[in-house]
Amino acid sequence: MSFESEALISNVKRQAKRLSKKLSIPLGQAQEGVSICLYGCDSYSDLLVKIKAESFENPLIALSALSPNSEIFLVKILASHLDSIIGNFEKKFPGSNINEEMVVSLFALSFSEFKLKLSI
Repeated sequence: MSFESEALISNVKRQAKRLSKKLSIPLGQAQEGVSICLYGCDSYSDLLVKIKAESFENPLIALSALSPNSEIFLVKILASHLDSIIGNFEKKFPGSNINEEMVVSLFALSFSEFKLKLSI
């Protein structure tokens, strides 16, 4: 996976589209949700600014590069933050039944692929 800002922004857009479909919410709301819940940013525009500035002080921003063919270290970053990410989604979208499998699927990974990569 490339760490070029345009490729990372495309990934984030796909993640937001997946969230929009999974929760049946408007795309704008999903973009905001992904930015706040996955990446710990204040807003979607804040996330885009950080990606374009290549500011990886926040390790969660690196997750914008996570995809099925990614390096193992990105999977491990997700795994180490998964509980807090789920908590963020539960606060932002109460009652939406968000779990580990759903969060992992936002990155186009199956849960079994995710678990397999973690065991390597």
